[in-house]
Amino acid sequence: MTPDRFMQLLTSIKIWRLGPRRAPHKPLLLLLALGNLCQRQPRMQSYQAIAQRLQGLLKRFGPPSRTFHPEYPFLRLYRDGLWDIQGLQPDHLDRSGQLRPHMLKNSAVKGGLPEEVFHLLVVNPDLLRQAAEYLLESHFPESFHQDLLEAVNLHEIQHPLALHETVTSKIVRPRDPRFRVNVIQAYEYRCAICGYDIRIDDQLMGLEAAHIRWHANGGPDEVTNGLALCVIHHKAFDRGGIGLSNELELLVSTELHGQNEAWDFWFRKYEGQIIRLPRQSRNEPESRHLAWHRQQVFRGIR
Repeated sequence: MTPDRFMQLLTSIKIWRLGPRRAPHKPLLLLLALGNLCQRQPRMQSYQAIAQRLQGLLKRFGPPSRTFHPEYPFLRLYRDGLWDIQGLQPDHLDRSGQLRPHMLKNSAVKGGLPEEVFHLLVVNPDLLRQAAEYLLESHFPESFHQDLLEAVNLHEIQHPLALHETVTSKIVRPRDPRFRVNVIQAYEYRCAICGYDIRIDDQLMGLEAAHIRWHANGGPDEVTNGLALCVIHHKAFDRGGIGLSNELELLVSTELHGQNEAWDFWFRKYEGQIIRLPRQSRNEPESRHLAWHRQQVFRGIR
């Protein structure tokens, strides 16, 4: 296994798609395995241990759902050449060849990175960083990155290398550097929800340009797919705590809650209100992007 071959396998993993739906199962499982490696954990882990952690990651970083299926990537990633399985028996599979989770709970089945991949990454930490960077940039918004690194115990590598410093810049769909400037300018340098516009000297502090449909999921770097949001509202928007109706009214998820005045100050007082719109109507959010966010990110009752 060479670094080039590994990156080729990594960038060729097949992600299940049905319309605009997100399926981050494989990227999350790989990030979990990279974290285990960094923590000097055994290469092979029991299915039960992996499934428990992966289910938590899917609930936290996956699309809103009533059920989660950590068994999905366990076998499918093996077919992509980036997973190893030990102890699998015929009765662990159903007639269609899919894993039966209830049969695996108390089994001796284990999974992990293939041995040659594992040893390649052990001796090549920069390659591990590039792999983590690719998985983050290709499947998750930037506001998720640090939280994800900490959740899978990859925080010791701090943050992956900047895109222009690694080969992943040739693989990941490039971002338009003008997106942030154009979006913030369209919203007159204020948060679209709370009007936040704090500066140090003449420099904005904590105001960001959020993608409505994530860049990692094909969202265009266009003002109509953007919102100027303060750090608090950007984080809540990307995590599905808040969303927008087609009438541009703020929706607050039933899963978002708090117990002090901060809850009222940041969220309750704006619920149901129309956001601050750009001065030019041509820059207002497009309904197709808003619909994607409500379906794939927002955790409210639909």
